Amino acid sequence: MTTAPSNQRIIGGGFGLEQGRPKSPQTPPFLAEPCLLLATARSAFALLEKALRPRQVWLPSYLCAAMLEAFPAERPRIRFYGVDGRFRPADDGWIREVRRGDLAVFIDYFGFTVWGEHGREARRAGAWVVEDACQALLNDGFSEHAHYVVASPRKFVGVPDGGILLARKGAELPGSEELPPPSPAWWLDALAASQLRGEFDRHGGERAWFPLFQRTDAMSPCQPMRMSELSALLLRHRIDYEEIGRRRRENYRFLASELAEVAIFPDLGPGVVPLGFPVRIRGRDRLRQALFDAEIYPAVHWPIADVVPQEFETSHRLAGEIMTLPCDQRYARSDMERILTRMRALKPATVETVE
Repeated sequence: MTTAPSNQRIIGGGFGLEQGRPKSPQTPPFLAEPCLLLATARSAFALLEKALRPRQVWLPSYLCAAMLEAFPAERPRIRFYGVDGRFRPADDGWIREVRRGDLAVFIDYFGFTVWGEHGREARRAGAWVVEDACQALLNDGFSEHAHYVVASPRKFVGVPDGGILLARKGAELPGSEELPPPSPAWWLDALAASQLRGEFDRHGGERAWFPLFQRTDAMSPCQPMRMSELSALLLRHRIDYEEIGRRRRENYRFLASELAEVAIFPDLGPGVVPLGFPVRIRGRDRLRQALFDAEIYPAVHWPIADVVPQEFETSHRLAGEIMTLPCDQRYARSDMERILTRMRALKPATVETVE
């Protein structure tokens, strides 16, 4: 992303600090069950690892590399399992190796839950089942098979820090009485980034928020730490989650109606509030750069080249062909039309649909 000033509205990137919308009349599911408010999602995974001390940790081969930082190499043994081209756990026998005392993580990719049967089998085997709902914060509910759910508010709303750990189906929350706050230096930079982004969205100007977002993302706490009071207050009292969900779904449906041929999930199921609009295309990097030039900033979820063994070929192909078009609550139909117009203009030269 360029840091030069521009008069054109940009689409994508981190959220500006919430300005205090009226609160939703109903409490969202991620706050309606027993939960801990932590500094980051990594803090949540680290707290679970510390409390449960799993024998092995089963992780999907398509994942955010930051998750691995929560699991010390000297303790649990990391085992990857494959995913197919639709993000479902691969049926290659790995689930039969899951044992009591293991921890099995399943990701709700882009807001979609497609791992139910494998979650059921892992739970039957005696493993702790963790639903990574970092991309599914505002869904109507979470999997019936999960003991724990980890969510990340910063991917959906404008708070400077935040990770949620929910305990479900009789599971106990790990103790949290002595959790420290995050580093003041890190938190103040995170707050400044969200404040500056909000000011930029309202008034334009320099993009000083961008390097701050980069720095704070790279240095996000991965040890168990508590959420700041500011983020907790915003999440509990000043955000209209229903309106956010409505707008995200509306924008997603519009893009799906026009870009179904490259959409990973062309149908938006009931209860899903999407992270963004993921597309899978060859020539992804060239197209993404062309969108950057038009002030549209699709994210890549995720680079895994140096993280996941090369034997998981499907995951590595996914990592080279997927990008996520923004469709969140900040944007109106005119913004979605701008994305569509640019995609149509670029597609003949740079995009080949992956079947």
